Order: sequence, then C-alpha cells, then structure tokens
Amino acid sequence: MTCKFNYRGVSLNYETYSDLENISKVITPGKKLSQAKTVEALVNNFHSSYSKTKEIINNDNHEQKRSGEQISPPGK
Repeated sequence: MTCKFNYRGVSLNYETYSDLENISKVITPGKKLSQAKTVEALVNNFHSSYSKTKEIINNDNHEQKRSGEQISPPGK
C-alpha cells in the first residue's frame, strides 16, 4: 500500500489540466507520462534551470564584489 504521507495533491482548472495532458504526450518522445510524472518532470526541469541561473548570478555578483564594481539590483 502507498504511504499517504509521501504524496500531495493539486487542483488544476480545466484549461491547465488540458495543457498538462498535451505536455504529457510530448515531454518524453514515444511515451505518455501520467499527470503526476509530468508535473514532477516540469518542476525538476524548472528547478534545475533556476538553480543554474541563480548560481550564475551569484558568481557574477561575487566577481563584481572582488573587482569593486557597483552591483545593481535585478531589473534596474
């Protein structure tokens, strides 16, 4: 039996659910993923990309601090 403490549910509107269905067919060529696995893949992909971006920004800020350059907040 599956442990109920290892999983959570989410509610999606119909349009988002339909989009998720479409993504589940194309995210892994030749395989249709379940909605849960599709969400998991999307979150993992986003998290990986976000972590890399955050690391690049932190490295750039560190380099600017070492060189004495002025660091401006993001979006300015």
